[in-house]
Amino acid sequence: MTVFQLVFGLVIAMFLIFHSIVIIIFTAGLFRFVKPGIPVDSLLAARPSAAMDHFVSVIIPVRNEASQVIRILEEMRKQDFPSDRLEVIVTDDFSEDDTIALATAFTVKHPGFPLLIVTPEPAGGEGPGKKRAMERAVKRATGNIILCTDADTTHGAGWAASMAAAFGREETRMVLGPVMLNRGHNLLQKIQSLEFMGIMGTTAGAANLGYPVMCNGANLGYRRSAFVDAGGYSSNLQFGSGDDQFLMNSVGKYYGRQAILFNHDPQAIVATDPEAALAGFLNQRVRWVSKSRGYRDPVVIAVGLSTWLVHFSLLAGIVSGLMWPEMLLVSLLLWIVKMAAEFPMVRRMTRFFENRELLGYYFVAQLFQLVYVTVVGMAGLFLPYRWKGRKSNLQGCKSL
Repeated sequence: MTVFQLVFGLVIAMFLIFHSIVIIIFTAGLFRFVKPGIPVDSLLAARPSAAMDHFVSVIIPVRNEASQVIRILEEMRKQDFPSDRLEVIVTDDFSEDDTIALATAFTVKHPGFPLLIVTPEPAGGEGPGKKRAMERAVKRATGNIILCTDADTTHGAGWAASMAAAFGREETRMVLGPVMLNRGHNLLQKIQSLEFMGIMGTTAGAANLGYPVMCNGANLGYRRSAFVDAGGYSSNLQFGSGDDQFLMNSVGKYYGRQAILFNHDPQAIVATDPEAALAGFLNQRVRWVSKSRGYRDPVVIAVGLSTWLVHFSLLAGIVSGLMWPEMLLVSLLLWIVKMAAEFPMVRRMTRFFENRELLGYYFVAQLFQLVYVTVVGMAGLFLPYRWKGRKSNLQGCKSL
């Protein structure tokens, strides 16, 4: 082995050691109390009564969701939560189909259901985008607790009560809810579902340790006062993506990271479908990565950068092994170490989401992840993406 090969191998090992330590720490966080002396089970036991202490506004941003809007409104209508303490707000982002007409018809069919439809005012110069739609809804919301979700997600009847009850302590300002990708039918969908469980494991473990690094707008709750105090989206409107992540960072900066918790209650699980085709998957991940240009939290940046570096270096090591067999052996051994470090977290989350059979795709998912994380991690910083019929520019905020 040459000096170059040795140094290259040591660099890969260095990145991997840091990444593995982070993953092991976050995995340990999955077993930790939410707060010292307050076990997760104790919080769950107190939730039915705690939920009734709040008035809840559920915000559903929509753009061209005619195929989904009636279904999700039916789910909200069937929530096990008092209708006099709940309102549902459908906030439109310039839909070009029958989404709003269908939602309006729903109010006629169910006159007792507390549904508010918020539409933009083009004459008022209101811009497009999910963040603008969310801002309009928050301004109209009357609840002290805001629950956010997406039109293409499914919820159990106990979702609103579980999320609202997680705000049982006054110092809790934001609650991160669990999101699951359905198993789907093809291999790509199964890989996505398994990988996303690892993402949720990182989300939960980091939040439990008091260092939340990610969240998902498909299942997110916060106090209305926290949105206002933290400035909402005022500091990141130039990014088309990241309404959830940027708001979490702002709330953590304003109140301290300990004000953000993860909801471990299975009743709070929200499910959605994975992308069916590779092109859609890559476009989605490019959109997710695009918001990273606006990150300022050093913990979030360090975790994201280390994740990309370890995948890039391992892939580079394996490719270089085509010329240097010694590097191939070293890289493969280090890749096995990575898989071993990440497996306990993924395994625990498959148990939480009751999808243990997906563990059979763990090796294939790791192989796929090695390539796509490297490619998308770079492409997301430079390439535009499409979302709901719009194409972003490189700043990610405008439609072309």
